[in-house]
Amino acid sequence: MLKLKDILLLLLIVVLTASFLFIGKWTSGIVIFDNLSPLTNHQIVYQGITLLIALLLLLVLWGFKREEFKTYFRKGNISAKITPEPWVGIKPKGNQTWLSFGLSIGITISVVTAIIIYFQLIHGKAIDFSNILPILLFSLIFSLTNSFAEESVTRLSVVVALKGKVKDRIIPFISALIFGIVHYWGNPGGIPGVLAAGFLGWFLAKSILETKGFFWAWVIHFVQDVIIFTARFLAE
Repeated sequence: MLKLKDILLLLLIVVLTASFLFIGKWTSGIVIFDNLSPLTNHQIVYQGITLLIALLLLLVLWGFKREEFKTYFRKGNISAKITPEPWVGIKPKGNQTWLSFGLSIGITISVVTAIIIYFQLIHGKAIDFSNILPILLFSLIFSLTNSFAEESVTRLSVVVALKGKVKDRIIPFISALIFGIVHYWGNPGGIPGVLAAGFLGWFLAKSILETKGFFWAWVIHFVQDVIIFTARFLAE
């Protein structure tokens, strides 16, 4: 049963998630390094602020939900058993675990993300690949920090805050709702973005619960961000 402390913690998570949108708009146009592109300058500032927010939230979770935090803020068992979800096509075969299924569905999600991003950002534009190496370098760095910050705030924190308070099957749907709605204004955006991000939020929260760890959620999210940031830089 949810207590006042749990409700306030969940409300904090929602507010911080929404704040990422406002921080994104507020930091747009800020220039720190004249020799870097506007998008790169924007991301340097944005990633620094959101990473700080994520770290502060992790400290809050450590203070108020220490046992749950210690259970899930770790690598976990990446070969844990995966619970079937036939309603979305998750039907593990034989002894298939998160190690094999996580890889296969991670690839599928990445392909879907790439298709959506292509039509939203790349399609119909003349793309210059001459700066692909620095683009990939910045994409990898920003993807690492962005995936960590977003997984900490919208996934791990939801699991830690609600574990033992609501049924395990409900927790991923709450994460999906929080993560999906904010992506209406993000990349990918619109209704396709909401659906894609919502499914990703549900699936990655499920991975944290079942593996008792952060590994698959961070890795799969990181790959999606590499695709998204690379496309954004190319389309800039």
